[in-house]
Amino acid sequence: MYSPISTLPPEILIQILKYLHSSRDLLSTLRVSRTWCECAVELLWHKPAFPKYATLEKMAKLLNKPNQTFTYARFIRRLNFLSLGSDLRDDIFSLFIRCDRLERLTLVGCAHISGNILFRVLPAFVNVVAIDLTGVAQASTEAIVGFASAAKRLQGINISGCSLVSDDGVLALAANCPLLRRVKLSGLNLLTDTPIIALAENCPFLLEIDLNECELITDISIRTIWTHSVHMREMRLSNCPALTDAGFPALHHDLPPLFLSSSFEHLRMLDLTACAQLTDDAVEGIISHAPKIRNLVLSKCSLLTDRAVEAICKLGRHLHYLHLGHASKINDRAVRTLARSCTRIRYVDFANCALLTDMSVFELSALPKLRRIGLVRVNNLTDEAIYALAERHATLERIHLSYCDQISVMAVHFLLQKLHKLTHLSLTGVPAFRQPELQRFCRDAPRDFNSAQRLAFCVFSGKGVSQLRAYL
Repeated sequence: MYSPISTLPPEILIQILKYLHSSRDLLSTLRVSRTWCECAVELLWHKPAFPKYATLEKMAKLLNKPNQTFTYARFIRRLNFLSLGSDLRDDIFSLFIRCDRLERLTLVGCAHISGNILFRVLPAFVNVVAIDLTGVAQASTEAIVGFASAAKRLQGINISGCSLVSDDGVLALAANCPLLRRVKLSGLNLLTDTPIIALAENCPFLLEIDLNECELITDISIRTIWTHSVHMREMRLSNCPALTDAGFPALHHDLPPLFLSSSFEHLRMLDLTACAQLTDDAVEGIISHAPKIRNLVLSKCSLLTDRAVEAICKLGRHLHYLHLGHASKINDRAVRTLARSCTRIRYVDFANCALLTDMSVFELSALPKLRRIGLVRVNNLTDEAIYALAERHATLERIHLSYCDQISVMAVHFLLQKLHKLTHLSLTGVPAFRQPELQRFCRDAPRDFNSAQRLAFCVFSGKGVSQLRAYL
């Protein structure tokens, strides 16, 4: 006599079995009947896990055995080698060439895979929609060209740190993968403007682009992104030293003004760290065309003044994260306007803004959602600023006060008694905290610090914060 569930069509049974997230449970269903086995086996192999290298070796060899019960290689849709990156070698990786229905591949940190194997294996993955090759040092231009020619459905690629990849590799992506949405090219020092222009013009669905530390990128390619990539959500352009106001919707003397016919309504994250030539004009232009930015990073843009902060104020409730470290021309008046305009800020960093005083902290402490605040080397701060943070805030989790040398132990004691959610407090270089009885609660200094840095290091986190609170 058959149970009712045995009469279910396979497609419905598969949908039911998808709710089993444990591999052990799926394995149990294989043993129920031939029908259940046929329905569950593909789910079991959909995204195989590799808790140790020996497991990976067994699976790779199984894929190449003759007379298999099932075509296991065709069941695999996702492969993630992140946990085995330092161990993976050519001989094992090459065995996965049979996985011709693979959709997602993660090879982060697999530095021992050779360029030749990548050139041979990657083009076999014609159905891949997302691939992460971060830190695969031997990934070559030829491997990327071959892969781009095959993976027409590709939507996301991360080749950050693949320093051997040149313009031709990214040009191949632009020419063959029109569905690209997320492209991460951080640290590709050989890249010039040409492939970036091609991406902007040929890939209309671009949502994210990462060009951090691509030192040869200039205003020309960035202007093309602003002109064509109207769906952009995230732009990371940190440490691109050649960028000037001309790359953004702002006036400039050499290039004509960049006028945009449509606004960047979807842009939520913009990182311009260390783009040191940018001025207030660029910030004003950016804010006028991207009015809903949530995360804005302008650290080390040292030419910015209060006028840039006033432009940022127009973001209002949309702004959640703001980094203005080393913008040393900013003063209290601008910070006051910011705190009263952008009331949903969760993280703000004014490190090395030497003109700021306690008045700025008085205003920032009133932000109702503030979780993290960075005030490193804001030397004018006194205990009054610390008392303000303690009295007027209930959400703070991380506070950075390193090298604020006027702060006393008593003020920090008061702070700790008030802020019970605090999990991180940095006081490196604060003279009052160089006492051995206080330093015993701070965490160990990073290994690469020299002796002077180790002596000054004073950061309390997690359990250390609780221990310091109890001691004081």
